[in-house]
Amino acid sequence: MSLINPAYAGAEAKNIFAITSRNQWATLENSPKAQVMTFSSQRKNNVGLGVSISSNKYFVEKNTTTYIDFSYRLTFNQSTNLFLGLKGGAAFYKANLLGLSNNSGSTIDPAQGLFSRVNPNLGIGILLQSESFWASFSVPRLFKTTNSIDFSETATDFVHTYFAGGGIFKINENFSLKPSFLLRKVDDQPLTSEFLGMVSFGNFFEIGASYRTTNSMGLISFVKIKNYIDIGYAYESPVQSALTNLSIKTHEIILRFKLDGNTSEDSKEVPTEE
Repeated sequence: MSLINPAYAGAEAKNIFAITSRNQWATLENSPKAQVMTFSSQRKNNVGLGVSISSNKYFVEKNTTTYIDFSYRLTFNQSTNLFLGLKGGAAFYKANLLGLSNNSGSTIDPAQGLFSRVNPNLGIGILLQSESFWASFSVPRLFKTTNSIDFSETATDFVHTYFAGGGIFKINENFSLKPSFLLRKVDDQPLTSEFLGMVSFGNFFEIGASYRTTNSMGLISFVKIKNYIDIGYAYESPVQSALTNLSIKTHEIILRFKLDGNTSEDSKEVPTEE
């Protein structure tokens, strides 16, 4: 969530560092691959700071984004906070068309070359957080950007709007349920939804299942190695019969470090600066 909502900066722990590697449709050649790194930190005077770097490679195109996040916490009571976030940075787009086949014979195709573009952007976000529920609204990129050259348009990054929420239902001291949802609206595209249900055992192991309305289902699990290290794995597969026959699977690995040994519950106990 810290990748799409700057309000998460400083909201989860005093210092949290996460690395994600995603291999989509792993059985296909030149399939999409993504690596993400995020870091956020609680600072003085109710301020949170964060940084996010993502690299997405798909066939001959690569898009790398770098953003800095700023958040400010408003405290309603001892257990409820409202975080306001602002994100600023840029996307670095590259396309390498030199390796594509040329059907024009010996004629030089002007479309075959190396192309790059830098697209600065801004984002906003809001996070409402309490001990038993959370709600998030964000627009991580406020402006539509188009990567084009003289004779063609290679890619367009439309404005994405996200709304998410979830809860924590404690059954007993060692067992809790964590349902959540994510809604995404992209310009000129239908609304898509994702639903996730997690079961937590003893605060050291979590397992759950997800469903996306883009016709995919998945499994996800997290294991706490130490008080400050989590490792997660996610598996996703399409549910459409036409796609399941292709055996295209998606794998994702997540490493999360909560420095200073603080959990999200610990972060809520930090007193408000006057």
